[in-house]
Amino acid sequence: MKFDTIVVTAANAAQARGYRAQTKGRGNVLVIADPGGRRVGSLGATVNLLKKLKLGKRVLVCHSGGDARRTPGYAAMGKAFTPLKDGRPLFDHIVESMERLPIPSTGGLLVASGDVLLDFDFGKVDFSRPGVTGVAYPDGPFQARRHGVYIEKGGAVVDFLQKPDVSRGKFLIDTGILFIDWKTARKMRSLPVSGDIYEEFPKMLLAGFAPFSVCTMDTCTFFHIGSSRELLKLLGDGKTYVDSVHCELELAGGNVVTNVPPGRFKKLSLGKNECFTCLPVGKDGWYDLKYMLDDNFKTDGLWEKHGLAEKMAKIDHGRLLAIRDCRRASAVRVTAPVRIDFAGGWSDTPPICNVEGGTVLNAAVLLDGERPVEVVVRPREDRFVRIVSKDLGKNRVLKSAAEIADHSDPHDWCALVKSALAVTGFRFGDRGLDITISANLPKGSGMGTSSILGAATIAALLGRVDVDEIGELTLRLEQEMHTGGGWQDQFGGLVGGVKLLSSSPGARQRIRVSPVKIPEPVLSDLKSRALLFFTGQKRMARNILRKVLSFYADNPHNFAKILVDSLKDDAECAAAALANGDMKRFAASVNGYWRDKKLLDPGSTNDRVEEMIEFIKPWTQAVTLTGAGGGGFMFILAKRPSDVPKIRKALESMKESRLSRFYPFDIDSEGLKLEML
Repeated sequence: MKFDTIVVTAANAAQARGYRAQTKGRGNVLVIADPGGRRVGSLGATVNLLKKLKLGKRVLVCHSGGDARRTPGYAAMGKAFTPLKDGRPLFDHIVESMERLPIPSTGGLLVASGDVLLDFDFGKVDFSRPGVTGVAYPDGPFQARRHGVYIEKGGAVVDFLQKPDVSRGKFLIDTGILFIDWKTARKMRSLPVSGDIYEEFPKMLLAGFAPFSVCTMDTCTFFHIGSSRELLKLLGDGKTYVDSVHCELELAGGNVVTNVPPGRFKKLSLGKNECFTCLPVGKDGWYDLKYMLDDNFKTDGLWEKHGLAEKMAKIDHGRLLAIRDCRRASAVRVTAPVRIDFAGGWSDTPPICNVEGGTVLNAAVLLDGERPVEVVVRPREDRFVRIVSKDLGKNRVLKSAAEIADHSDPHDWCALVKSALAVTGFRFGDRGLDITISANLPKGSGMGTSSILGAATIAALLGRVDVDEIGELTLRLEQEMHTGGGWQDQFGGLVGGVKLLSSSPGARQRIRVSPVKIPEPVLSDLKSRALLFFTGQKRMARNILRKVLSFYADNPHNFAKILVDSLKDDAECAAAALANGDMKRFAASVNGYWRDKKLLDPGSTNDRVEEMIEFIKPWTQAVTLTGAGGGGFMFILAKRPSDVPKIRKALESMKESRLSRFYPFDIDSEGLKLEML
């Protein structure tokens, strides 16, 4: 249920100016600063806003009056406006989650914290009792020592403890949510404008100010960024976190870098655990704040040393947002290689990988010396989304949220882009986009093109490259499109080089990437004997996918399970063989992979493909069709370099169509690349 009014509280007028700048255009958002330029606490801020509001509607108050000292990279913006992985501020996510709560038709005041995102069964909450109702969930002593704790009897609160010193047992942990009916809210107008709503107010309620009850959830998940290290862990890649930075970076690891304007630095070099942000102070001044990852600015005196209280009061939020708008207004270009799978394919596909775990050896490759996949995203002045496919020669303008939401038909050439918009949290009307996609290789190639194009589109929409995040979102994209598929394709293009990709059994697949270090003489030998030929035979991978998954589900005589184990073993053997320079063993693993693919589904090949393979057999050491098979590209390893011309001549004499040809290819060492235009 939507709120009639959303109030954001601020500690002072300067902070309020910043919050207003960041919520501009949202007619139902009201920013109210603490009176008198002094902090009055969350209870005081609540009383203050109740004195100003016309009561009787559904109102959400998001308390955000803190300094965010422990996350200095976003202190100028406010912790509630920290951007999450979809690029949208934490505040937006908090509002959306609170809108899922069943607010009574009579309305009331809902209080929430501006730095915590909660997830629980919202439908089970009951705010029908009179007075004040809190929300709690059971947890152990670790959380109890960090939060408020409810003591209840029959839903009524009989005591409220603040961070009790406990060592064992289960406790009802306060989520920070309080629902206050209007009768109680009117009574609160007479309270002093001071105090903490989670400390002084519970004491007043227990003393009889108003009825006090609690609604208990079975479980609850807290998302809270309490420090720069947590920011790095939760939003970064574990090594670095970079947001709205417009210069070249050289980072040693453990770095948080935020809000660096265009033109201020050509290159910024930071050592291990060094962090950096720029503060726009006044109309044209800058304060470059360098700090260490574990500096908290709250207890170590650094806030005072840098004079940040005074500087925060002088922040020019228009200039600050201009840094961030540069990122959103810039055109983004993403390019990516495609991939050749040497062994292990199908083991990466749900539900096989969920049960067995997956192991795949593949390589990121350039074709004709170029990255075949490209996505360019540019801003539009209107709110529409225009999609252009360069290789198909088609374009379409999406003019409604309903058109974007219609992305389940895999025959719709726009479905991939529309699904990418969905999984990245794009909201129609927030901004207009021109999205141009291209894949410069034949359709049905078996080179992982669709998944890699999906990953490139996701990266371009996010404006960043986080391999794990993009890999997981690409799986979701394929589920949105109902095409299915595994994880090896997107990781094949996301990560450069030859690598062994693996996962453990489980519902959520976390992919381990192990680069294969190939000795230079072995790599030269591989290049001198390897060929890539487009057969001219096109196929739909999803048709083969259905047959393979059906065969795996039936598992006749445990044969499917045996084949999956064999696929994974071949991938590991092929990786070890390349690393050790054993080309005979590598070839045997590739051939074993081709054999097992055909056993999983005979549709992996056809009579024409088999005729080609038989024709070149005297000169080949290994051969397989890339991807699902059934057509597409053929990877060939000649017995000797001198056999390469013979294979070329033989297959060129059997050309299936004008598209059939050999493609020069090389291993790409970089993987997916993003650049601002």
